[in-house]
Amino acid sequence: MALKRPSFLPSLDELEQQAQSRSSQRGRPGSHFDHPTAKALFVAVLAVTVIAHVVGGIVFLVLGH
Repeated sequence: MALKRPSFLPSLDELEQQAQSRSSQRGRPGSHFDHPTAKALFVAVLAVTVIAHVVGGIVFLVLGH
């Protein structure tokens, strides 16, 4: 007895067509972020890292001598 695919699920042909259309769509040139939250998080972490290194360098110079 073969199981029938539920009607609410897309067929394999539909899934393949969706995958091809997604792969043909490219993001903006130079953009590596598809999600704005990911970009914001990356920028925030990058800023905190740079600030921490600058503050650490200043502390190292002041207390190192």
